[in-house]
Amino acid sequence: MNRVILHVDFDYFYAQIEELRKPELKGKPVCVCMFSGRTEFSGAVATANYKARELGIHAGMPIAFAKKKSKDLVVLKADREYYSEVSERIMNLMREFSDNFEQVSIDEAYLDVTEKTKSSFVEARKIGEEIKKKIFEEEKLTCSVGIGPNKLIAKMASSVQKPNGLTIIIPAEIKEFLRGKRIKDLHGIGPKTAETLKEKGINTIPQLSKVSVKNLQEWFGENKGVMIHEKSLGKDESEVEEREKQQYSRIKTLKEDTSSISVLYEESKSIAMELSKKVSEKKIYFRTISIILISSKLESLTRSKTIERPTQKEHEILSITKELFEQFFSERKDFVARRFGVKVSGFSEAQKQKSLFEFI
Repeated sequence: MNRVILHVDFDYFYAQIEELRKPELKGKPVCVCMFSGRTEFSGAVATANYKARELGIHAGMPIAFAKKKSKDLVVLKADREYYSEVSERIMNLMREFSDNFEQVSIDEAYLDVTEKTKSSFVEARKIGEEIKKKIFEEEKLTCSVGIGPNKLIAKMASSVQKPNGLTIIIPAEIKEFLRGKRIKDLHGIGPKTAETLKEKGINTIPQLSKVSVKNLQEWFGENKGVMIHEKSLGKDESEVEEREKQQYSRIKTLKEDTSSISVLYEESKSIAMELSKKVSEKKIYFRTISIILISSKLESLTRSKTIERPTQKEHEILSITKELFEQFFSERKDFVARRFGVKVSGFSEAQKQKSLFEFI
C-alpha cells in the first residue's frame, strides 16, 4: 500500500493573524518581529506578509534593514502566546482528518492519511480541500497543502502554489517534479551542505542524484551521504509521528453564541472526560487547567489556574473550569463566546510509591 502524506503550511502565519486582528493593515506591507530590546529596532523579522516580501523583506532580516526598504512598512512585535493559541486550535482541527499526525512547528504539520484514503490521491485531495475550508471557516486563515507519497515530497509540494495552494505529486511524477530544482529546494539540505555541493559543480537535484553514494559518504560521512542520495531521488521512509506534547486541549464551536456559565459548563463535560482519558492513557498528570474563549470577532482570551497536587481526574477539570468561567464573566459580562475550549498542561509522570527500605 502506497503511503499518502499531507503537509499543511500556514501562509505567512503571524502576519496573517495580525491582519485579522487589525483589518486596517490589509494591503499594507507588514512584518512581525522579534525584538532584542537593545535599541528601538534591534532584532529580526519573524515573518513578512506578501506585500512586504515584494519589497525584499524576509524572515531573519534585521529589523533596521527591513525599515529601510519602505517608509510604509508596518512593524509589529510578535505575540507568541496568542499565535500559539490559534495554532493549537488549528492543529486540533487537523488531527481529526489523519491516521497519524505530527506537528513540526507552530505553523506546519504532517498528516498520514493512507488508511483513511486507502492510498487514493483523489481522496487525499478531498481531505486537503476540506482542511483548507475548515481552517478558513473557523479561523479565517489560509494555508497551503502539499500531498505526496512521503514527507519529503509533501513538504516540497506545499511550497509550489503559495499562498492558499494545493499541490499533489503522485509517485510516478516524482522524477519530473525534482527535475531542474536547485539543491536549496531539497528539504533537509542545509546551506553548508549546499555550498559544498556547489563548490563541486553540483547545483541541481538531478545532478545530485547522479553522484555516487560512495562520493557523498566521503564528503559528508556514512549516514549523511546515504540520506542525501535518497533525498535526491525523492525517497523518504520517515514516519509521521506525534511528538511529545506539553499540553492537551479541545476546542468546541457552540451551536449558539453565549455568555451563559451553565451552558459552557455543560459543554465542558465531554471535553473534561476526553482530556482525563487522554492523560490517563499517556500515564501523565497535570497541574494547570485553562479555559479558552473566542468571540465572533475572533477575540481570544485565556484564563488558567495551577493546583497544588498533580491529577488526572475529570471532576478536577470540571471544578476548576467552572471556577474560571465564573471569574471570567464577573470581569467580562459583555463577552459573548462563539467557541470555547479547555486545556490541561504542567505535566509530570506518576510518582512511584517509596518502598520501606528507602526510609531506612
